[in-house]
Amino acid sequence: GDLSRARAVLDQYSLIGDSLQRLHPSSVEAARTLVRVVDQATRSPTSLRPELSMEVATTTLYLEAAFEDFDPNDPALSERTHLLAERLSKVAAGEPAQPLEPWMEQLYRRVSDRQTLGSVVGELKVALGEAEKSLDQFFRSPQEKAGLQVAVSHLLQMRGVLSVLGLEQAVHTVTRMRSAVEDILGADDASEDGRAAAMVHQLGNNLSALSFLVDMLN
Repeated sequence: GDLSRARAVLDQYSLIGDSLQRLHPSSVEAARTLVRVVDQATRSPTSLRPELSMEVATTTLYLEAAFEDFDPNDPALSERTHLLAERLSKVAAGEPAQPLEPWMEQLYRRVSDRQTLGSVVGELKVALGEAEKSLDQFFRSPQEKAGLQVAVSHLLQMRGVLSVLGLEQAVHTVTRMRSAVEDILGADDASEDGRAAAMVHQLGNNLSALSFLVDMLN
């Protein structure tokens, strides 16, 4: 009901309607219905019902999710945008909102899973980068081992995330890598320096392989 936002809301939905008509002409009914309902709401915001707000949100979220995997030749898209227009028109006319259709829930769940995996992949990439940086610092200055503690911490974090994703071989790899770093931390004999350098080189190769795996997940 904030009148100061009315113009911006209508402008944004007009852009959505224009884009929808250009990208998928069969969805013209949904585009026009959405813009018409938003226009009515901005003209008389005091009469805006929560049910109508939720139905507009449902329509918007569906369109956003559908265009994540946009296939202009998918016959279901035309059918479903037509159904969205019908639902929206009925709620705008004062009828009660209907429960979500099963295909709506499935689509939302798929998009949500993708977004969740995207954030998990982002977390893994950060942990990988920090572990690699710590190992590189040690490789350049073997007498400075403080950074290896950071690498151990990030490898532990990665192990937890990879375990949740069910990537058992990656979990096994990270566990072995963490043990190797702890071995380097525990060594205090100067004669071990060459072995530690070789170990860090191997760890770097493993990190590169894990980075490739994470990119594939992405």
